[in-house]
Amino acid sequence: MVDIGLYREDSGKRAIAAARGFAAATSFIRLRADHEGTVPRPELPAGMTVHHGLTEEVRRQGHAVQQAGFADHFGFTPKDYDEWYGELDSSVNTDWAQLAVARLDGEPVAMLLGTNAFLGDENCGYVRQLAVLPAFRGRGLGRFMLRGAFADDARRGRAGTYLHVDANNSTPALDLYLSVGMRQVLAIDVWRRTI
Repeated sequence: MVDIGLYREDSGKRAIAAARGFAAATSFIRLRADHEGTVPRPELPAGMTVHHGLTEEVRRQGHAVQQAGFADHFGFTPKDYDEWYGELDSSVNTDWAQLAVARLDGEPVAMLLGTNAFLGDENCGYVRQLAVLPAFRGRGLGRFMLRGAFADDARRGRAGTYLHVDANNSTPALDLYLSVGMRQVLAIDVWRRTI
């Protein structure tokens, strides 16, 4: 499989891709939440604790939740812990203090990895990964994790928080993000060809 990303408005490149046998496969939407002043931290649900990625134990739990949470998503390729950790740790944008793992009654059930990818250009935080174990979806855990990231970014003095979402995600993630006040700022369509 060969995938290419094209800005939705670029009709010329879309026509070239189609002429070369590529077809639209999915769309990724960039969303932004703006922060003015203090953003309130959400209340912890009963039985929940949140732990940050400063220890290997928490990082391993975050990896496990991310792998299980993304297993049925477009383009997912499993990665063992060493590969996942190595890729992220080699990036100047990774700050392990921005990895949050939620445990419900001691069991890791959700994770969010924020990075500094948009810090230099726009003074914004970035949610690189957000995952909830399938058995725990529909309980507001994704909303809780996202609102926590907004509060953290506002506390750090950031003007907003960005994230990207697959518009055809197997979960209603786009609806969640829009419901917490995020707005679409960019759409990139993925075109795919089998070789």
